[in-house]
Amino acid sequence: MKTIWIVWFAVSLISCNKTSNTSTPYKICDDQIVASTKNGYTKNYFPNSINLESIGHYVDGKKNGFWKFFYRNGKIKAEGHYQYNVKQGYWKEYYKNGNVKSEGHIDNCKPSGYWKFYDQKNNLIKETNY
Repeated sequence: MKTIWIVWFAVSLISCNKTSNTSTPYKICDDQIVASTKNGYTKNYFPNSINLESIGHYVDGKKNGFWKFFYRNGKIKAEGHYQYNVKQGYWKEYYKNGNVKSEGHIDNCKPSGYWKFYDQKNNLIKETNY
């Protein structure tokens, strides 16, 4: 009986560690997206870390709504809106030191309208209209 229990326990551990990923990745706006059925609010962490990598919402496996992305040091890297996996609306990018790198609107994954670009010391270095 003890042998059966040990065999069952070992099989359970092995089967719990197996993961199956049959999703096919595809590219959108230079972000690798994996097809899934995720829904709702999510927090993603860097591998082997307690530091957040991103937070946001999924609808039918697609990024939708406001998202924030972080550097490993915990500072914000970028923030903006997605509409069904497509960057859409106001986006802001940051340097690792926390200062703003760029800000402006994105329409269907392309810069649109008025954009500002800054150096690492937060000095405005360029303004452009797309």
